[in-house]
Amino acid sequence: MNINKIQSVSVYSNKNNKQNPNSISFKGARTEVLKYALNINKTYEPNMFTTQVAAFLDMPKREIIPFTEKLKKHKMNLLYKLSDKFNRDTYFNANLNTEKNKNLVFDIYNKIKYPQDTHTKLIDSTNYSFEQLNKIFDITEKDPKKLKLADNLLSTYTSTSPISDLKFNTLEEFLTTPSATKISSQYDDFKPYIELNASNKDIVKNLEAEIQKGYNKNTYIQKLNIEKLTSQQNLCRIINPDLIEANYKQEGVDLLKNLNKAYAGESDIEYSAKESAASAIMDIYNSTTKENFKTRSSILKFIQTRFEINKKLENAPLETVNKIFQKIDSDKEAQKFVDATVNKKTLFESISQIEDTLSNANLKKLNKRLDLTEYALIKRENLAEFSQKDFKTVDKQIKIAQKEEKMQMDRLFYSPNPIITDLHILKMKINGFIDKIVNKSN
Repeated sequence: MNINKIQSVSVYSNKNNKQNPNSISFKGARTEVLKYALNINKTYEPNMFTTQVAAFLDMPKREIIPFTEKLKKHKMNLLYKLSDKFNRDTYFNANLNTEKNKNLVFDIYNKIKYPQDTHTKLIDSTNYSFEQLNKIFDITEKDPKKLKLADNLLSTYTSTSPISDLKFNTLEEFLTTPSATKISSQYDDFKPYIELNASNKDIVKNLEAEIQKGYNKNTYIQKLNIEKLTSQQNLCRIINPDLIEANYKQEGVDLLKNLNKAYAGESDIEYSAKESAASAIMDIYNSTTKENFKTRSSILKFIQTRFEINKKLENAPLETVNKIFQKIDSDKEAQKFVDATVNKKTLFESISQIEDTLSNANLKKLNKRLDLTEYALIKRENLAEFSQKDFKTVDKQIKIAQKEEKMQMDRLFYSPNPIITDLHILKMKINGFIDKIVNKSN
């Protein structure tokens, strides 16, 4: 906040350096608060602290500085946060009862024995009044477990919407509902319900009713998974969530999560509107099992890493992906081939190349000679055609090519001086050895 704005909140008495007679009187323990709070060396924001508290107390800074002493840092920071809120509230709302708020500041200060981050969040990140904060702290100081509940609620609401959406009435209801202790101690169980219903003004009343009749966390975990899966930023938004809820399969949901990641950022509305695309996604969901999950995920990982955003649907249509998945399910050799080649130093360039290989190549033959399969990919040969070749002939051709390459290297490194020649050969061997190590590590 601008310092000039903060100072404009204060009304200083410049006569005889005396405190404004209209300002609140501080006696006893509150003098200790000042000594503690004004220790510049102990603040998070030393340059602003004295100015803030001076404005809050309506006193000249020169009268405050002499009170600076060492006290506990966490309490000093609490007063700083309360002072800062007081200044902001007063500046932006001229109709506030400042004297009442000053008293509430010290009520809160005295009430909170061990300030924690949750207290700061409630003061800094909500739009609660001092009176509302005082009510919340009354509850949480009497039952510290409820402070943890407040903290969890603040975190949940922050992740789903602005933290200010956690209305005071809602938080107070959560902290005072009959099942508050249970919700606090088993928060992870109730979190899915809270995330799903964060914007519902009757969330606490409805949750209490669910608890009384027998709350089933799995129901809401599934509902939340489906909602996240089909949210607007995901490709799976084009499917009907009711169809998934009617036949919920965790492995299917997990695979569709990977599908969303693979096609993240795609904005082809025209393609997404195709009935065949939605149908393909539902086929993929319904046919996913624990047994084929890993292999399917490797195909999706290939799509995610190989193609640029906004080109993935063009280069890897969902209908083609679905065909690949069906082939993997119906042919063990296809699954074996994908597991051995895709995403393991894969040299495939497209989904259509994978689909053509699985549909038309002699996979059993390729699986037996994965070294030759890699060789063919390096040479950019069509694997369906390559698999029809006589591999004995291919082996001979490779050996001939290697021999020719060695002869060329020998000529390249030839020197009348045998020492130089030996050094060249040694260098080649070392390089070959390093290449093998690198390849194994990859």
